[in-house]
Amino acid sequence: MMRRRSDLPPADPQPWSEMIPADSFYARLAKWRDVLVDDEDYAPLYKDSPRGRPSIPPSMVVLAMLLEYYDDCSDAEAEQRMRFDLRWKHALGLGLQEAGFDATVLCRFRRKLLERGLERNLFERLVKAARGAGLITKDAAQLLDSSHILGAAGARDTYTLIRGAIRKLLRSLGYASTSTAGLPERLWWYIDLAAPEKPEIDWSDPEARAVHLKEIILDGREALSLARSANASPAANEASALLSKIVSDDIEEGPPPPPKRKGRPPKTKPEAKDEEAERLPSSERNTAPAEDHGPRLRRGVAKDRVLSVVDPQMRCGHKSQPQAWVGYKVHIAEEPESELITEVGVRPANEYDAEAASPIMKRQKESTGLRPKELLCDGAYGSADVRAKLGELGVRVVAKLRPLTDAKHFRKDEFEIDLRANDGEGSVSCPAGVTTTDYRMARDGWYRPVKLFRFPREACDGCTLKELCLGGPNGRADNPVRLPPGRQVQMHYHEEVLQKARAEQRTVEQKKALRDKLRPRAKVERKISEVMRLHGLRRGRYFGEQKTDLQAVMTATMVNSKRLFTLTDGTADLAEALREESAA
Repeated sequence: MMRRRSDLPPADPQPWSEMIPADSFYARLAKWRDVLVDDEDYAPLYKDSPRGRPSIPPSMVVLAMLLEYYDDCSDAEAEQRMRFDLRWKHALGLGLQEAGFDATVLCRFRRKLLERGLERNLFERLVKAARGAGLITKDAAQLLDSSHILGAAGARDTYTLIRGAIRKLLRSLGYASTSTAGLPERLWWYIDLAAPEKPEIDWSDPEARAVHLKEIILDGREALSLARSANASPAANEASALLSKIVSDDIEEGPPPPPKRKGRPPKTKPEAKDEEAERLPSSERNTAPAEDHGPRLRRGVAKDRVLSVVDPQMRCGHKSQPQAWVGYKVHIAEEPESELITEVGVRPANEYDAEAASPIMKRQKESTGLRPKELLCDGAYGSADVRAKLGELGVRVVAKLRPLTDAKHFRKDEFEIDLRANDGEGSVSCPAGVTTTDYRMARDGWYRPVKLFRFPREACDGCTLKELCLGGPNGRADNPVRLPPGRQVQMHYHEEVLQKARAEQRTVEQKKALRDKLRPRAKVERKISEVMRLHGLRRGRYFGEQKTDLQAVMTATMVNSKRLFTLTDGTADLAEALREESAA
């Protein structure tokens, strides 16, 4: 049974409340708590029945969560602060003798929020209220940027990952140290609580590591066969998929691949036939391989490689080659005039920023009704694909294009491209003045059809600019392995969008105007610094992308509350807008 704040007796004025500074977050939260959070928004979390013990008002739990993220403290510390911290008591309306509630209430409440999909409820409510109070307009320009979140779990090596995945699978099948019926003896070690976490082998010996790897691969196959033969639960199926993915990502078998080399591979002579062996019956021939190629660690890194068994969604991200982190990436959109966060979302760490822009803007439009005319961001969001996708939503991207970095040859932007010439088929003119309309269809890196324009070899052979334009079969190699054809220029899938963006950033005056327009981007960087450094978003609290997203959303909600208290201090516009949201 849900108990509302209105069901509680009114809080008596406390003499020590005057000690709390009036401009502090605690005092302002106490002032706005009755209209900031509406209990009815969280009614789906509770059974509509008069039976059972009355619950703690959900609005009080949400307010405690805001304080928890404001002070960057744990659930256990939040329980202690409700009991002993006068600032928390004042913000929540607790008397001096009231102890608040247990830390497990916060944990269970978060789980219910995620199950019902209500974790963004208060964030969207505040954004809509800010719009109703006139602080944000529907089509106002917005800023967008991203930063990294360090995962709550630790990254593990392949051996530890496989052992942990086997242990997780066996436990999901119901096996434990006291219940090993039907479990092969070789797998007892994984569920034995007294067994060491790491096998005692000579880890400096490559042969010992290879033997151990072969053993755990066999153990993994044995565990997977147990899961297939049993009536596995959804948790066991998930653990089986995790183990299979770890093995497929990190392990390879068979003969090792040959080393990479440039150019065409050398021709190999056919092996001479052994005439005496050919005369023998097939049963007597020696068909054993010359070398036993057992399982070994795979070269390179898989794209979505699992780094932890307890948090399989955690990924490795890179700001640059030497700057890497393990965890997630958060994207934050902000309205520059009010400096309110309008959208926030957590994405995989190895995902490009450009891939997140469109989903974030779509969710913002659906949840709060905001659709900015312009989106000011850095070059990571400025690709032609992002411009085309957001253009379909009516959002214009204002960002620098990534420069073409081929300094030894003519770049693509030094060619004159006319997409409407030749009856819409297009034409390309090179710096020497030669124009071609000859093209063939090719595929880009995402297997999308694009045009590949080709210049005739005869024109390129006699050109005085040949050394600055050609160097190999694709116009880029310094040491060609065969006679190069004429220069080739590949179009982008959204070439028209790309050409339009380049035309706006061609002259010195245009570049200066773009820099001036992007100056407000410093505000979103400051906002990211606030949520990361002051309120603990730099380090994830929970396992999994969904729970980390809840942390980011609640932190953004708390930061928006701070900003709204400042913008509307002494006015009733926000309170009226919040009441209208509750009525709606």
